[in-house]
Amino acid sequence: MTDLRDATESEALASDFARDVRKLMPDLLKYFLRRIDPRDDAADCLSDTLVVLWRRKGRAPTDADAFRAWSFGIARNVAANQRRQQRRRSDLATRLRNELSVYQPEGSDHGADLHAALETLSSDDRELVTLVAWDGFGVAEAGAALGLKAEASRARYSRARARLREILSE
Repeated sequence: MTDLRDATESEALASDFARDVRKLMPDLLKYFLRRIDPRDDAADCLSDTLVVLWRRKGRAPTDADAFRAWSFGIARNVAANQRRQQRRRSDLATRLRNELSVYQPEGSDHGADLHAALETLSSDDRELVTLVAWDGFGVAEAGAALGLKAEASRARYSRARARLREILSE
């Protein structure tokens, strides 16, 4: 009987918690819409906040005002994490652009023939060749990344290189 009472109380607490969170959702979304750029990420931040609130529901204050403040504190942390992630993505994109400019200077056709030749290969063969040539994989390792056995990857790589040699020598 005690287990049934405990389960009923637990369900009631979860239901009350869900109701309290539902009341806060519009305010939390507005909070994110004012602080998150791009605004499209505001809904994702709200979702992340709801997950954290649910995980920590055992630590939630019972007083309505304290619960609201606690929830917005979590939202603030989620917003800070989102901004850090955005900054990291932006920094990574900048580093990638800078690194790629080394391989193909702006306004230059340097490598255009190679890229055109690579486009004649199947997507799997192109991926195999670029994993080996640009990413430093061995042929067997690159093949494994594509789900190929070592012998098959060596044969495909050899045929792809022969095809590239033929195209580039024309």
